[in-house]
Amino acid sequence: MDPHLAGEAVRDGARAEVVWRERPWEIALLAEGFEVLDVPPEYGALLNQQLKATCPTAMAPVGRRWWFFLVPGSMEPERVARAGGVLHSASPAAGPRAAAGAGTAVGWVAAPGTVLESTGRIRWLVHPYLTRWQPYQRRDAVDQVFL
Repeated sequence: MDPHLAGEAVRDGARAEVVWRERPWEIALLAEGFEVLDVPPEYGALLNQQLKATCPTAMAPVGRRWWFFLVPGSMEPERVARAGGVLHSASPAAGPRAAAGAGTAVGWVAAPGTVLESTGRIRWLVHPYLTRWQPYQRRDAVDQVFL
């Protein structure tokens, strides 16, 4: 799925609702105010257990990939790649960030609710409503000490 095939990016809630009714399987989330940490199940399950309901989280059933929606800059791309993951980001500095993930795209992910042949139906595990529509801001002790 190429997000450019569906037309211009929709940034208006009312317009997004219309587009979703017309094409619920063609919605992509542009990673502009967040990054998406896409990791395999051995990391995703552990991270989900630690974060509980503080981070918007989605899952793709085929391959059991976990998607965590984070504040931009929260994760180092090298750490993500070493874990077999991909960091989806619209940041201009993200160029090689997603190169580690074959078949993925930098800057967008399919919206939960979308059914893809390669992944099945993407679904929310922690809906963004529970986090007041905010991506997760890391609060590690190291991050708090070394700003």
